[in-house]
Amino acid sequence: MKFTKKEKQFWQKHYHFDKPSQLHENWEQIYAVDSNHDDEFFYFFSLRVTSIVDVYLKDTLITDQAVEYMTNFTNLKNLFIRRHQNITKASIPFINEMKFLESLNVSKTQIRLTDLAESLNNQSLKELCLDDEESVGNREKDLLILRERMPNCEFILC
Repeated sequence: MKFTKKEKQFWQKHYHFDKPSQLHENWEQIYAVDSNHDDEFFYFFSLRVTSIVDVYLKDTLITDQAVEYMTNFTNLKNLFIRRHQNITKASIPFINEMKFLESLNVSKTQIRLTDLAESLNNQSLKELCLDDEESVGNREKDLLILRERMPNCEFILC
């Protein structure tokens, strides 16, 4: 199947690919720090890449919309989306859909411990790194809720 005009521009710009035969559907990782990766990047990326293990993003331009696009990745085990002010609790339902996700870092986002206690329920998670910004009383209550809901997950307060 051919690239659309916009897809071709995307793949040429980011990876210097001119035709679909040059790319693989299965990727090991994507890594971006202080980059211009945004929701549109993940829209086009998720159209052709079906499987990825690690997504490591820090200080990019993504929002909750990009997290939704990431639900199309099978085999996603590690999602590091630290330092994204446009990642909010609206991403939590998408995170819940990621059936193979083992490690999640949402520190320095708009997602709070209380938000996670209210709606995070991903039983595949083994490790969750989050901000430690709540008062001690609320923190302990919310952590207890999460530990009861996801007993096989380690919660790391950053």
